[in-house]
Amino acid sequence: MRKTALFTALLATLCLFAACSKDGEGVYNPKKKIAKVYESSMSVYRWYDETNGQWIADTNAEDKSLVESWEWDGSKLSKITLYEHGNVSMKNDPEAYDIITFSYDGKQITRAEGTSEYMTFTYDGKELNSAEIYNKEEANALIAKFTFEHKDGKIVKMNVTAEGDMDMDKSSTVNLEKVLFRSILPDVDNADKVVARINTTMMKSGTKAQMTIPFDLTWDGDNVSEMSVTMSMYGFPVSAKMKYTYDDKNNPYQNFLFGMMNMMEDGDLVALNKNNV
Repeated sequence: MRKTALFTALLATLCLFAACSKDGEGVYNPKKKIAKVYESSMSVYRWYDETNGQWIADTNAEDKSLVESWEWDGSKLSKITLYEHGNVSMKNDPEAYDIITFSYDGKQITRAEGTSEYMTFTYDGKELNSAEIYNKEEANALIAKFTFEHKDGKIVKMNVTAEGDMDMDKSSTVNLEKVLFRSILPDVDNADKVVARINTTMMKSGTKAQMTIPFDLTWDGDNVSEMSVTMSMYGFPVSAKMKYTYDDKNNPYQNFLFGMMNMMEDGDLVALNKNNV
């Protein structure tokens, strides 16, 4: 099942070829407004051939394909079209599966809206105060809320609250819990085990699916050098600290906070940093 568009927008791109410098394809260094975004990928799986006593490498590559097109209203991004496919070498026509539109108050973005969900932003002067994600297919139910604290122009604390009156039957999967726990627990299996234990407790107690996770951020220049969280959730202690190093290339996702939920899934806080984790 496809993940919702606002959560995945601008997340899956591995190489950006739009408006790049001529020095190297795939390096994000735009000199003009981005019009199209492409992606390509390559993976290598190595395994040991015991019969012949040697390591074998299997390479899987996906051709460059069109994944997004951007439209602008002057200096403001007004619309992103997301495509199902569009292999460049095959020259087939891409099929749009969602369109995200943006609304502004002056220069500040106030709303990003897709087919099934939308995200709103509020500000305290120039600083982002909060962001909320709503599900249009469920009577505009609140999916998650982000609140921010700033120091010296940077976000130093971020509280993420997931809430909603979700059915906690045996077949249900609370994806938000998985996303939030995977952002602080490096092992996906452990994250899923914690989620399962919490779901069991919630089903017995009839508790609504709600939680708040506080993230504390430490900066080194324009990049987050450390993220930590300490909390107790439904009686389960959660404490984690993640440290990061970066390359010297521009991060194409910096400030794209409307895709924050899935950008946090691997704990990379992609949308905040100048360079790439």
